[in-house]
Amino acid sequence: MTARIDWSEGLPFKIGPYEVGLTETAPETAGYWAGVERGELMIKRCAGCGRHLHPRRIFCPGCTSNDLAWVRSSGRGTVYTFSTVYRAPTEEFEAPYTNGIVELEEGVFLYGRLVDGDGAEIAIGDPVEVDFEAVRAEGEVLPVYRVR
Repeated sequence: MTARIDWSEGLPFKIGPYEVGLTETAPETAGYWAGVERGELMIKRCAGCGRHLHPRRIFCPGCTSNDLAWVRSSGRGTVYTFSTVYRAPTEEFEAPYTNGIVELEEGVFLYGRLVDGDGAEIAIGDPVEVDFEAVRAEGEVLPVYRVR
């Protein structure tokens, strides 16, 4: 059974005695998380200038409009940077795993898990496509970027 978490309301994340991570609410990302639940990668688009924006944006940095709409991203992009984690912060995560920043075709940069099904090493500039899978022991589904 897949766990469902409403990430838009925030979620405390603990490493040992320390609370870090998604502890604050983020109502401006509700459309993003609703898309994740449907298996769609949603980003924002400015009605004023047409620029695509990160899901957390509340106004356009290009034209300062706050007339933003949720649109479905192609989900395709390239690896901008990455780092492989060999020692997980808790046993909830199976190490090694690779996190990185992806530049989407729409020009938006998003952070997430990078996966390569054939075991090849991931490199900057590799083409990727979004997928959705459980990335922790609890089974909640999050976007991952699969090397094409």
